[in-house]
Amino acid sequence: MSGGAMGVAFVAGGASGLGREISARLHHDGYQVVIADIDGQAAEAVAKELGDGALAVTCDVTSASSVDAAMAAATKLGALKVLVLSAAIEVRADLTETSDEDWQSVLDVNLKGPWLCMRAGIPAIAAAGGGSVIALGSTLGHIGSPGYAAYCASKGALVNLCKQAAIEHAPDQVRVNVISPSACESGLFMRVTEDAPDPVALRQRIGTSVPMGRLGRAEDVCGAVAFLASDASSYLSGAVLPLDGGLAARRM
Repeated sequence: MSGGAMGVAFVAGGASGLGREISARLHHDGYQVVIADIDGQAAEAVAKELGDGALAVTCDVTSASSVDAAMAAATKLGALKVLVLSAAIEVRADLTETSDEDWQSVLDVNLKGPWLCMRAGIPAIAAAGGGSVIALGSTLGHIGSPGYAAYCASKGALVNLCKQAAIEHAPDQVRVNVISPSACESGLFMRVTEDAPDPVALRQRIGTSVPMGRLGRAEDVCGAVAFLASDASSYLSGAVLPLDGGLAARRM
């Protein structure tokens, strides 16, 4: 199913990794999908691959004017029903070794970006009669991990930001939830581990440390997004789903 019968879904960071997979799933489920990404060429490629009902927009989530313009393009397509916040970056550095520039860039993309997207998108969702905001968090938004000071801080703050949005906009029938995946076979984790001396061994070691014995998969995340976007989750808001193969039960 495709073509926009379900309304419009805006995917921030929708041109690569998990964002790309989510864009494809929502398009398949019948949404008109806006692939919003700082890499405009990559967004265009995804939109071309998906075909009718997919629109690419170049969007810097750290810029209010860029986000506002992208959201305006989305709302011209129809009723905005779903907003997915998947744009993120990661810098590996201990707290005392994190530079001012790295700290600011991670907080800008991972926290300011979701705030700007929600500030622009939630009124449109409310005007359309309600819908769903889905943020991609991380297990590192709940626990610390050596070497990820800025990333852990950004994802931890994202959880409370989304809970705040859920409370403030519940009367508008706007649901706001967070999916917190552990390491997945696509997306940011794969890009970061490419720099390891033995990426394959590292990924295997991390996968076996999960109670289910494997890394997350794109379809795991897409299934959770589809659930949160649907009416099946119509009474669920302000929640954090630990999509981590049982890791949260052991560590949080």
